[in-house]
Amino acid sequence: MEIIGYDLLGEDTVDGLRFAWKCDKIANYVESAAFTNRSKGKSENICGYTTSVSAGCILRVQGLPCAFCRTGNVLPYGRLLTCKEIAQQNVFMVLADMLCEEHPELRDKEREFAYMGQGEPGFSYAQVRMAIEITNQVMRELGQKVCRHIFATCGIPESIKCYKDDVENYFTEKVTLHLSVHSLYGRDMLMPINRIYPIQESISLMKDIRKKTGEKPCIGIMLFNNFSSKKGICNYKNDVNAVLPILDLLDPEDYRLSFCEYNPIEEISESAPYCYDEAREVIEIAQERGFEAKYFSSFGKEKKSACGMLGGKEPDNIASQKWKELNARAVELVNKYMN
Repeated sequence: MEIIGYDLLGEDTVDGLRFAWKCDKIANYVESAAFTNRSKGKSENICGYTTSVSAGCILRVQGLPCAFCRTGNVLPYGRLLTCKEIAQQNVFMVLADMLCEEHPELRDKEREFAYMGQGEPGFSYAQVRMAIEITNQVMRELGQKVCRHIFATCGIPESIKCYKDDVENYFTEKVTLHLSVHSLYGRDMLMPINRIYPIQESISLMKDIRKKTGEKPCIGIMLFNNFSSKKGICNYKNDVNAVLPILDLLDPEDYRLSFCEYNPIEEISESAPYCYDEAREVIEIAQERGFEAKYFSSFGKEKKSACGMLGGKEPDNIASQKWKELNARAVELVNKYMN
């Protein structure tokens, strides 16, 4: 993978950077992003990284892209990335932060890697698991502390089964599981993969994860407001009545919740902003039921670099020679631990 360019996220890169990569035999850019803090609006000692697992999303080829996702609906599918290419993104982004002269405070922060860029990680699990361990070994060589890795999926049961085994027998740093549920009764329309893998199966498989890891896996719920897609979904809203059936399906002893704002994507959909008071009401109801629940506001909306918005956009800035050299160093480090 060749680093091509980047975009600034937030004023004076206050949020971070979006990177554009070029792969052999792939027409469009692969994207990843580095955030100065893993949570928006907070000053933390943890940098967050969003890594792609494929060029485009394999769900597009299957005719099952999520209705709200720009990557799956706009970006042509190229191929799954190798473990080397996935780890290369991680290592490059950390090197760029470690050697950033403008922001020396980034050099010794902990590192959190989220596999939520282009692609459905559940179909790339074999490559993601190896990329995680390659990354861990490189981080140890560089003297960097890994906060955790986040394996995200829309609900591929086989990948969840493998993850559970790897948590006990393979991973050497913390790896948490994020299941993107978003909807229950409207899920066949919003996330057509549900017709093949009903979400109830994945949720059932996750019940013992807290006992294995000591940490509750995360259930993601996107807050849509009058969401309408060009594929015919009209005026869908994740209000209290839509969220309650999800809560009924879950045990607060086994799961935690992450509610996320939806970023409208003009090429594929229309959606009104979700009222903060309504979001607060939904979260409070979840908390009253005993759930750990938080509200997540996405980075990178203006530059179309937030989750679900990646679409192979041409970068605003060209990669410098220094970054090309850092990329070569990242490749060298990854290759060292490929076996």
